[in-house]
Amino acid sequence: MISVRVELLGTLRRASEKTKCELGFLGEVDVTRVVQRLIDERGDELERRLLDPVLKSPLPNALILLNGVEINNLEGLRTPVAAGDVLTFLSITHGG
Repeated sequence: MISVRVELLGTLRRASEKTKCELGFLGEVDVTRVVQRLIDERGDELERRLLDPVLKSPLPNALILLNGVEINNLEGLRTPVAAGDVLTFLSITHGG
């Protein structure tokens, strides 16, 4: 089993009602799979805050770091996640 630690910051923390959680997976895991599992476990409010309603992607709404490295500097949402890795989600505020 692969255990991944997830940290939620900003409005995502409030939406999920948790700052940190551990998620367990069987088989290969990438960032997309972690995002889907997180939404499945933490509910609709997190989904509304995390996923862009048109793109169905977290990238417009969150900075996602894998062990401190922004995933767009790796393989984006297809970045593999290994046992013991830490995924940090930081909400992005848009305005104008």
